[in-house]
Amino acid sequence: MSGHILKIKYNCLHPSCVVNCKNGELFISEALFSELSTPEDKTAFKSPRDFCRMGFSQPFKAVDVEEARDTDGEDEMPTGGSNAAADPISALVKEHELVLKKVEAVEGHLDKRDIDGLWVSTADLDNILHLHGGIKEEEVLFPALRGLVPFGEGLVACINEDHREIVTLIHSFREALTDGNINDKIIGSAIVALKSHIRKEDNEFYEFVKKYITDDMKKTIMAGMEQAESAFVPKEAGERKSDEQKTAERALHHEKLSAVRESSLDTCCH
Repeated sequence: MSGHILKIKYNCLHPSCVVNCKNGELFISEALFSELSTPEDKTAFKSPRDFCRMGFSQPFKAVDVEEARDTDGEDEMPTGGSNAAADPISALVKEHELVLKKVEAVEGHLDKRDIDGLWVSTADLDNILHLHGGIKEEEVLFPALRGLVPFGEGLVACINEDHREIVTLIHSFREALTDGNINDKIIGSAIVALKSHIRKEDNEFYEFVKKYITDDMKKTIMAGMEQAESAFVPKEAGERKSDEQKTAERALHHEKLSAVRESSLDTCCH
């Protein structure tokens, strides 16, 4: 039995996942699952090494465990959570669920007007967007599609433009947080743009490009995505403190902008 592969549906029990709890599936050997399990509670186990994006093992709860496939079989089962599928497009679609859970965390903190919570949840969102869009898509998937997909360069340019817009809005929102301000308009625009972007990728872009990806390409792209995830080091939220120089620059910019607007209103149009 030690050679059998288990399919485990799990919940993450780490305190940081109270709001945006990570649920998923992983495939590991029965022997490794036994090694990671807690003797007192066989449903409690530590996440496999390098599995969690935070860089260390997390407490997991096994919700469902079933045999997937014997390791003596021809096909090798993947061990990643969001990368459990052999198809990189399916893996990216699945990862969108994690992105949306990060968005839910931001929205929860917005409802509570929790500025410190927003400082952490927007940093988490920025991290997963950087890994998902900035690295897995832009550095792994898109180069593999170059010269393969009709009108591919134009499609990729549109996706990249979305990425830049969303990230810029999130960074602008975080700058306002350092001044103690919760700018609902900026974060609202970021969330609307992100959700629209995900729908565009899931229902249009991915559906179009996956027709051109061969099985050999799938293996290469998946390997690149898995390597990117294992090497990724998320940025810590850090201390939320104001940079006096940047605050003064933003205030001066706002003052000049207001003066220009007032001047345009005073100009006679007759």
